[in-house]
Amino acid sequence: MGKLDVEGVLAKNSWFASLPAELSESILHAGRIRHFESALIYAADDTADGLFALLSGQIRLMRTSATGQLSFLAIASPGAWFGLSGALDGRPHAYDAIAIGQTAVFHLSQEKLTQVIGGDIDHYAAFVRLLCHHYRVAVEYVAALRTHPPIQVLAHELIRMAGRHGQPIEDGVRIDLRLSQEDWAAMVGVGRQTINRLLKKLEEKALRRSTMRPSRSIGWMRSRASSQTRAFTVI
Repeated sequence: MGKLDVEGVLAKNSWFASLPAELSESILHAGRIRHFESALIYAADDTADGLFALLSGQIRLMRTSATGQLSFLAIASPGAWFGLSGALDGRPHAYDAIAIGQTAVFHLSQEKLTQVIGGDIDHYAAFVRLLCHHYRVAVEYVAALRTHPPIQVLAHELIRMAGRHGQPIEDGVRIDLRLSQEDWAAMVGVGRQTINRLLKKLEEKALRRSTMRPSRSIGWMRSRASSQTRAFTVI
């Protein structure tokens, strides 16, 4: 993957696309491409070493509590940045980043990040804006979990994934992601048996588990999800 290819993927992210040319060029020049295959990129409590952006493949961001309960925080799409909080505050990572299948990431190490910022307050502020966006998304996610029934949370997540990860097919949109029922349960905040019931309820409304008909099913999900919250877990 060449520089132009990397730039094209990173430009899918509105934050990177809005950066001044000087700063985006510095980031592209300073970072490097790393490849993973079904491997841990970093673990919660690891010392942070800069930040990352997904170029291709799939990455799950997850956290396991002291009692062993899994929290599915997000699934990244190409162009998404992650690992930023530790890169800015110097504290360890707060979650695991796991590559699913063959995955390529753009890595801006801590040393290179410091060089890119270079004591320039505007450069530092640019990364703070990205962190603020992540914070707002997290607040929306927590609010949705606490104020909406699980079926609405699931509907929101399906709509989001169809928009960001969906592939058009003859009779709808296929969400081509490797997600187990345990993943869906952790994402929505329910048990495995509950997620099975919710998926069956959506199937009864003309929704198949991995393929959605945009004319009927997504419209039904939007009516169930309401307009009170936007899609969440977006990086």
